[in-house]
Amino acid sequence: MDQKILFLDIDGVLNSKIYYKYIYKPEEGHSRFDPYCVVLIKRLVEEFSLQIVITSTWRNGIIDRLKKELQESNLSPYLHSDWHTPILRPVSRGKEIKLWLDNHPEIQNYLIIDDSENLLEYQMNKLVKTDNYAGMAQLQYNQARYLLLPKPEFIQAPFIDIEDR
Repeated sequence: MDQKILFLDIDGVLNSKIYYKYIYKPEEGHSRFDPYCVVLIKRLVEEFSLQIVITSTWRNGIIDRLKKELQESNLSPYLHSDWHTPILRPVSRGKEIKLWLDNHPEIQNYLIIDDSENLLEYQMNKLVKTDNYAGMAQLQYNQARYLLLPKPEFIQAPFIDIEDR
């Protein structure tokens, strides 16, 4: 089976400025992840049998908090066994993804969801770019589905010379 990976950022994807400004209330036990964004990610993961690899800077120092949020949002079961990219200094998300893929040559199919374009040029056609104001939204969900769906082969229509009529 073709294993597919979702390289997933956190800030600007699973949370957003809108969520923090208008909805998030830690005193009421709210998750730091926007539930709407989480639902969209789960739908993608389940529909396309994706495994998640975290690319966020959350893996740098607040790993316990990250694990807790992933667990509480029920994203943990979808994590790949090698669930985060290596940490490079200076930060280069594209190089970190490349290094992870180099260590997993069996992976040929992947998608990147991020609010940054800090990627290698050849990775850009695998990117679904979110914005940190809204996070993962329906538009990005649709773009991700488009990138993940198999493409029908283009069939060239026969050439018809108008002069031959």
